[in-house]
Amino acid sequence: MLEHPNHVLAISTVRTASATELEYPAGPIVCVATFSVERTNDDEARFASTHVTFEPGADWRFPGAHIRCLLHRHTFAIGCRSFSHNNREAYRRNRCPSYEELPGTAHLPSIQRHVIRAREKTLARLARDHGLTVSDRPPHLLQAQREAADRAQAAWLMALGFVRNQEERAHLYAAWEAWRALERARPLPF
Repeated sequence: MLEHPNHVLAISTVRTASATELEYPAGPIVCVATFSVERTNDDEARFASTHVTFEPGADWRFPGAHIRCLLHRHTFAIGCRSFSHNNREAYRRNRCPSYEELPGTAHLPSIQRHVIRAREKTLARLARDHGLTVSDRPPHLLQAQREAADRAQAAWLMALGFVRNQEERAHLYAAWEAWRALERARPLPF
């Protein structure tokens, strides 16, 4: 990502553990959080966040359907997957495509997608440095669901580091900080 696309959708999924699959220990998706950055012109960006939970026994197509509703024709979808010495060999052996980490994007050839592979400690440190909450070790399921929205924003921040133009990076980062301040100031709906 050498220049920031007009629309980026960062996706964070939380899965239950699978008792039957040893090679793929991830079970069904129980939470999806997204962070959308849409450039309206050279000087403005619009931010949005979603955070949806699903019952473990719910239809497996629901998370993908939720994400497809948020995609544009020219969306650049990103996600972040934990990368450690333990799963490096499994990744090399299986070479799972990016869309497995980005549900709802498999049958949309017009969009670009990328999964960033990072150590949990690296993502947690980046999140913490920017006021987000992401655990540096695998949290329990409820904690992972609570952190999903911040994890999506941290994935976008990590991808923002790949934008070549420093001025563009600084502008988008400042706009994001302003959006976060407004989000924190918003009263709770209950």
